[in-house]
Amino acid sequence: MKKLLFIEANTTGTGMMAIQKAHSLNVFPVFITRDPSIYKGLEEQECELMICDTNHYEEILAAIKDAFHSGEIGGITTTSEFYIHTVARLTSALGLTGNPPEAVAAARNKFAVREKLKQSKTLYQPFYAGVKNEEDLVKKRHEFPTPCIVKPVDDSGSNGVKVCHDFSDLLNHSHRLLKVKLNTRNQPVVNMVLVEEYVEGQEYSVECFSFNGKHTLIGITKKQVGSDPFRVEQGHLFPADDLSSDVHDCLEEGALEILHTLGWLTGPSHIEVKVAEGRLFLVEFNGRLAGGMIPELIRLSKGIDLLQEQIKASLGIHPELHHPSGCYAGIQFIVPGTSGVVTEINPIKDQHVKGIKKTRLNVQIGDEVEAARNAYGRIGHTIAVGKDAKQVWSVLQETSKQVKIEEKEYSR
Repeated sequence: MKKLLFIEANTTGTGMMAIQKAHSLNVFPVFITRDPSIYKGLEEQECELMICDTNHYEEILAAIKDAFHSGEIGGITTTSEFYIHTVARLTSALGLTGNPPEAVAAARNKFAVREKLKQSKTLYQPFYAGVKNEEDLVKKRHEFPTPCIVKPVDDSGSNGVKVCHDFSDLLNHSHRLLKVKLNTRNQPVVNMVLVEEYVEGQEYSVECFSFNGKHTLIGITKKQVGSDPFRVEQGHLFPADDLSSDVHDCLEEGALEILHTLGWLTGPSHIEVKVAEGRLFLVEFNGRLAGGMIPELIRLSKGIDLLQEQIKASLGIHPELHHPSGCYAGIQFIVPGTSGVVTEINPIKDQHVKGIKKTRLNVQIGDEVEAARNAYGRIGHTIAVGKDAKQVWSVLQETSKQVKIEEKEYSR
């Protein structure tokens, strides 16, 4: 039996699900990590565990070559965005299915993505600048539009992304970001922040899947985001219910152009976008499955298990991606708007009648919570399905009120 190698995983549980799904494809999973203690449930999985420093490519390549003979490895994959470049380098070195390392390196750097797309005549071209120090910011202060978006070039989960409304805010936030030297996985970060024009409008994400250079549109997600300055995502609806045929075509064609320009060949992509002046404006390109439970919404709506298809693609097996949408599926997150103490939780009633498929709450009465600055600050969610998009939205809004968490200011 061939082996499927997983290089680390995200920490929300998807990685453990992927290990389980590998068995159904007649391959034996091998989980390679530098620290198994960060993965809840890993000890319960039927898999081979390898421990090595996954943040050093040469070390992990040597460990794999020592442990497995030629032809024993069926594929290599990951559910963590922080390791997709490592996976690309490994598959390239070992002659396995994957993306070109140079394409993934660019995709993991938001400034590099802007540079690669700047010649496009069909995409909206925003103002942007890569800044490596505060001196550059001060010299170019009159060039920056306000408001603007300031973000690290290689983080994930909207971490560090902020809308800045004046130069002082821009300077202070850039200073904080440039002081960061290691990400949450203890990897060195690129010493640069991306400053770019803030574009108004409804945000969507285009979910695509590629195999051998052929790109397939899975669908378009409508996103609900919070207020400035951090604009944390509050909820999603799949498929989006408010797209004219012209806008749908604009988003699909623009997303496919981005994939082609970046040289993306294999696996999922999650492309966050808006429409500006009749053209696609790229918010961010992510060379991975969508977060925020969007793959689960797609499974409920279309019956496509994108995690399963990612594993198949990594093994060189043609994915099955063509299923019509059977319903709308949505998610509402519980996002603390202020720091405080949870004082009340009201359970949801009549969940089955309302089309509610799942609820999750990660806090209890008496817990202290912080105002959310990114996706990691969300403390729960509800997923619902239905034939009518407005009904799904209505149910989700209702459940967010029933799962009522009152927060009060407190001093630390």
